[in-house]
Amino acid sequence: MDIVVGALSGMVDALPGKLGELLEQEYALLAGVRDDVRFLQTELGSMRAAIRHCESLDHHDAQTTGWVGKVREVAYDIEDWVDLFAVRVDGGAPPATGVRAWFRRVWDKFTALPARHTIAGELQGLKERVLEISDQRKRYSLGGMVGTPAQAPLDPRLSALFVDTNSLVGFGEKVEDVSRLVMDAGRTELKIVSIVGMAGSGKTTLANAVYRRLQAQTQDNFNCSAFVSIGPKLDMVSKTVRNMLSQFGDRHRGGQDINQLITSVREILTNKRYLIVVDDLWSSEQWATIKCCFPENGLGSRIITTTRNGALPTDGYSCPSKFVHEISPLSDTDAKQLFLKKAFSNGNVCPPHLEDVFNQVMRRCCGLPLAVVTVAAKLAHKHSRDEWEKLGLNLLYSSHSDGSDGLKQILNLSFNDLQPHLRTCLLYLSIFPENSEVDTERLVRRWIAEGFIAEGRNISAQETALGYLNELIVRNLVQPLDLNHDDAPRRCRVHPVIHDFIVCKSMEENFATLMDSQHVPNNGTTVRRLSLKNSSKKHQPAARNESTDLSHARSITVFGHASAAPSLNDLKVVRVLDLEGCDGPVCLDGLCKLVLLRYLSLKGTDASELPPAIGDLRCLETLDVRFTKVKELPPSIVRLEKLMHLLAGSAKLPGGIAEMKALQTLSCGGTTKGSVKFIEGISKQDKLRELELYFDATETHEKRVKFPACGFRSVKKLCIQCSSPSVTFEPNALPAIQVLELRFQKGLADQSSGVSGIEHLSSLKHVLLEFEKHDAGAMATVDAVRNSAQRVLPDQYITIKVDGNLRGATNTLQSIE
Repeated sequence: MDIVVGALSGMVDALPGKLGELLEQEYALLAGVRDDVRFLQTELGSMRAAIRHCESLDHHDAQTTGWVGKVREVAYDIEDWVDLFAVRVDGGAPPATGVRAWFRRVWDKFTALPARHTIAGELQGLKERVLEISDQRKRYSLGGMVGTPAQAPLDPRLSALFVDTNSLVGFGEKVEDVSRLVMDAGRTELKIVSIVGMAGSGKTTLANAVYRRLQAQTQDNFNCSAFVSIGPKLDMVSKTVRNMLSQFGDRHRGGQDINQLITSVREILTNKRYLIVVDDLWSSEQWATIKCCFPENGLGSRIITTTRNGALPTDGYSCPSKFVHEISPLSDTDAKQLFLKKAFSNGNVCPPHLEDVFNQVMRRCCGLPLAVVTVAAKLAHKHSRDEWEKLGLNLLYSSHSDGSDGLKQILNLSFNDLQPHLRTCLLYLSIFPENSEVDTERLVRRWIAEGFIAEGRNISAQETALGYLNELIVRNLVQPLDLNHDDAPRRCRVHPVIHDFIVCKSMEENFATLMDSQHVPNNGTTVRRLSLKNSSKKHQPAARNESTDLSHARSITVFGHASAAPSLNDLKVVRVLDLEGCDGPVCLDGLCKLVLLRYLSLKGTDASELPPAIGDLRCLETLDVRFTKVKELPPSIVRLEKLMHLLAGSAKLPGGIAEMKALQTLSCGGTTKGSVKFIEGISKQDKLRELELYFDATETHEKRVKFPACGFRSVKKLCIQCSSPSVTFEPNALPAIQVLELRFQKGLADQSSGVSGIEHLSSLKHVLLEFEKHDAGAMATVDAVRNSAQRVLPDQYITIKVDGNLRGATNTLQSIE
C-alpha cells in the first residue's frame, strides 16, 4: 500500500506555530481555553514526529493509513478554528492600543461572550478528537511500526537494462546524438554528459543503448567501464561504489567504508581511460560523494549520468566539459509504432472498432515511452472496447491497488522524493483539468491564499512560491510554457500521465474532490477543495448540486457554466473562489459573508457588478475582475487592508486607492482627464511591483499620461493600453522597471511619436510595442520607441508588433501573447 501522507506533514508542521501566535495575541480567552490551545500545540508537535516516520516508510498497513487520515482531518479543522477565531471575536480588526484599547477589550468581553462560549465548545470537541487519535496511536503502536512488507516489489527500472537495443523504437536518432556528444573525438579532458527527463521518458534505456554502442565500437579505447544505478535513497551510494568495483573485477573490498571504497576506485582509474554510466541520480548529496571516484587524468575519460532533476547534472564538478541532453518524448509516429508492436501480434494493425479509443490512448500517453509500453502490455490480446476504455483511458486508476504496477511505482519515486511543501504544490495542480495551461500568477496567488507558502525574512511569499514552481519544473514534474524575458514561465502544465497520477494521489489523501456537476461523490469524505467541471454546452445552464456538504471546503473552482457553482451561503471557511472563464450569469449572493476569503477571481465571466459591501472581506488578498462587465468598483474596496493584487482591468477605481498600502499589483482603467492626479497619487506606493493601466486617450498632447520623476520606485513591470500613444516618462521615473509593454490601437494623426522618455528608464530589460493598426502615425511611434530604447537596451530585447506582424526581435516572440 502506498504512503498516503503527502501534503499532510507540511500542514501539521505549521499548526503548532499558528497556535503559538494565537497565544501571543491579547485576546480575552475564556478560562481553560488558553490551556486547551497549549495542549493542542504540544500534542500536534508529538504527532508531527509520527507523521515524519510514516513518510519515511515505503509501505504501511490499513491501520496506519486510517490514523493518518484522522490526523489530516483534525488538522484541517484546527486550522479552520484558528483562522476563524479572530474574525468571530473582533471582526478581524487590528488590535488597538492605549486607554481606548482597554475600554474596547472590556466591551468586547461583554458583547462577544456568546461567541466565545461557542468557540470554547468547538475547541473542546477538537481536543477530544486529538485525545482519541493520540490514544489510538498508543494502543496500536502506530508511530513505531516498521511497515516494510515481506517482499518489496521489483524495481521496474531493471527491465531497461536488458532491452535488446536493436528492438528499440524511436531511439535511433537519440542514441546517435548522445554517442556523438559523449565521444567528440580528439578531446582528452574528462567529459560529463547528463541525460535529463521526466519519469518514464527512457533515460535509462537511452543511456544503456549508448553504453553498449560505445563498448562495441571502441572497446580497445576504454580501459575500464561500468554501468551503475543509484536510486533515491542516500544510503545506496556505498552499494553503488561496490558495484562499480565489482564490474572492474575487484571483488575483495566489499567490507570497506565509503572513504576506502572511493580510494580504491580512484586507484584503479587514475591511469586508465574510463567510461562510467551513473544511472538514476537523485540528489546533490549523492553526486557530491560519487563524483569523488572519478579522477581528471587527461586521458579522454567519459561519464554519463541520468536524472529526473535538471539542476543536478553538473552540480559542483570542476570539469570544464559538462553537457546536458534533454530527452524528448516519442513522436506520434514512433509512439503508435511502439504501442502496436507491444499490443498486437501482427505488430502494425489496430482493429477498426478500436481505432478511436486507440487515438485517445495515444493522446493520454503523450509520447511517454513507459506509459506507451505499460498501457500496451495491459491491453495486449484484449479486443473488447469496454476493456480498452477501462484500462487504457484510466490506467493509474485501474492500477490503484496493484503495487507492482511499474508506471505508478516509478511516479511514486518522484513524488516521495519531494519535500512536503512541494508535494502540496504539485497535488494542487490536480484541481485543473487535464492538459490545462495554467497561468503562473494565478497558480502562485492561489498557493499563497491556501497558506502553502511561508514568507521568509528577506524573501516575499511570491518569490518563494516561484521558487517552488521552478523546483517542480527542474524535477521534470511540471512543464514550463511561454517563457518570459527572464526565462520564467507565464504558464505551465503537467503531462497527462502525471496529471492522472496526482489526481489519484489527491483522491487518496482527500486533498481535493474532483467531480462533474451531474455526479456526486458518495464516499462520505469531507470536501476540503472542490474542483467542479460541468459538461453543459456553452451558454446553457448546468444543474447545481445542492446535496454535497461544502461547509468545510477551503477552495471552490468551477470550469464550464457558472450556474453549476454552489451557493455561496453554504461556504463557511472558503479561502479561494475561482470562477475564471465560466459562462453564463454569476450569482454573488452571500459573497460578503465569506470572512476567510483570500482569493476571488471572476476573470472572463459575465459578472457585471460587485456587492457594495465587498469591503467586509478583510482577508481578501487577490481580486480579479478583468475581462468582465464590471465598469466600476465599489468604494468599500479601499477598506481591504490586506489586498495585494487588485486586477480591475478596464474598470474604474474609487478614490482612496493610493491609501491601500499592501498593493503589489494594480490593473485598472481611467481617463486621461484625471490621469495626472491618479498617477501622482499611486506613484508613491512602496510595495507596488506591477502596474497595468487602461486609458482612453485623445490625440491632444494636453492630455498626456506622465510618469513623474522618482515615482513608482518599486515597479518592475508597466503595461499601458491606450487608444493612441500619449505617454511621457520624466527623468528618474520608474528606477526599477524591467519590463515595459505599450499597446495602442492606432498612431497619432499628426504622425508624431506620442511616446517620449524611454531612454530615461535605465533598468529596462525588455520592451514591447504593439499596434492594432498599421498607419503612418504608428510607424512614427515605432521608429521613435526603437531609437529611444536602443540607448538602454540591446536590439534583441525590443519587440515590435504591428497589425499582428512581428517587426522586432525574433527571440522574444514566444513570450508575447
